[in-house]
Formats: sequence, C-alpha cells, structure tokens
Amino acid sequence: MENQIQVFRGLFNYNYYTYKLRDSEQFPGVWKKAVLFILLSGLIFGISAYFGVDSEYLSKKLTSVTRAEYEMNKFLFLAGQAIQGLVFGAILLFLPALFFWTLTDLEFKRLLTIQFFIMPILLLEKLLYVPMAVYLGLTKVSSPFSLGVIAQYITGNDFIIHFLSYISLFKVWAIFIEYKYLKVMIDKSPKIVMLLILAIHLIIWLFAALFSFVQMEKIL
Repeated sequence: MENQIQVFRGLFNYNYYTYKLRDSEQFPGVWKKAVLFILLSGLIFGISAYFGVDSEYLSKKLTSVTRAEYEMNKFLFLAGQAIQGLVFGAILLFLPALFFWTLTDLEFKRLLTIQFFIMPILLLEKLLYVPMAVYLGLTKVSSPFSLGVIAQYITGNDFIIHFLSYISLFKVWAIFIEYKYLKVMIDKSPKIVMLLILAIHLIIWLFAALFSFVQMEKIL
C-alpha cells in the first residue's frame, strides 16, 4: 500500500494514521518533505535573527565598531542563524530516525515520516519565541512554556538552566506523538519504547544546552 504523507492529519489524527503508516509499503515524496522541513527551519531561524532575537553580542558592539562593520556583523549573524536552523532541522529529522533504525527492523523512511509529524510542533515553538522576545523581552531560558523559568529559581548553574529550558510543553507534546506511533510499530514493551524516546531527546537537549551555554559564555 502506498502512503501519501499527510503531515497535519498524522499530527492530529494519530490514532487512525498510526495503522495507516504501519501498513504502508511505499512513502512517495519523503525526501522532498525532508528538504522542505529543513528549509522551513532555516527560514524560521532567519526570521528570528532578522528581528534581533538572541543578538545580545551585537548590541555590545554597537558603540565600538563602525556602521559598516556593524551591518556586516548583522548580516553574518542572520546568515549564521539561518545555517543553524538548517542544521537544527536536519538533526531533529534524521537523528531520531537513525537512532530507532539502528535499534529496530523498521524502514528508515517509515521512521523519518514519524519525525515529519513532530517537526511542526518544534518549529511552532521556535516561531512563538520571536514575538515573546521582541515584545516582552524574554530570553530563551525565560520562556513560559519551558522549565527554564523554574530552573532560575532553584539553581544558579547556567548549564542546568539552559538544559531545563529545552524541556517545554511543546517538547512533551512532540514526545507524546512520537510515542503514540512507535509503541505500535516497534516490537518492544511500551516502557522500553518510552525510555528509548526519552534517551534520544535527552541527548539532543544536552548538546543543544551545551551549545547555548558556550554561546552565552562567549557573549559574557
């Protein structure tokens, strides 16, 4: 059976789409959708950079460089953020799919398709952060959707704060969708499936937190 990948139907109607995806033999357009999601991720990161989100180090340079140098730094920041968005999209699509592919006998395309259903959630979180940063002045670790706010009250460790800021309502939603699909497709107990999902997400969050922490140290 051929499966036309319907991303939003798979996101909101997972009880039906799980069995459709499990029984599918072909996945037309899977690479095209992967490229589109990666490009969309780069675009959203570029939009974020255009509005100056997370560009604190540029503000510090405003009085110490010429106008031309400042504009060049702004352009390089925007380009760097767009590239970071492309890498972000590729990692979130391919790393979990590759992780589960090595541990199961499922096709890589089938596992990659599951990631298509959670990408809109993660990109929406990034997009919502832009108006919060621009109009409310919130930093990434102060997002009301994440544990970063609570972390700032219980610890002064910047790395832990950055790590907990990556655990948000959107991430929990994404894990829930991933679990709904994988528990039906993987021939393992639901507890093992959940542990595997948490393991790969923890790895991603740890590296993302380390990257953010290093960037913050450079700014300071």
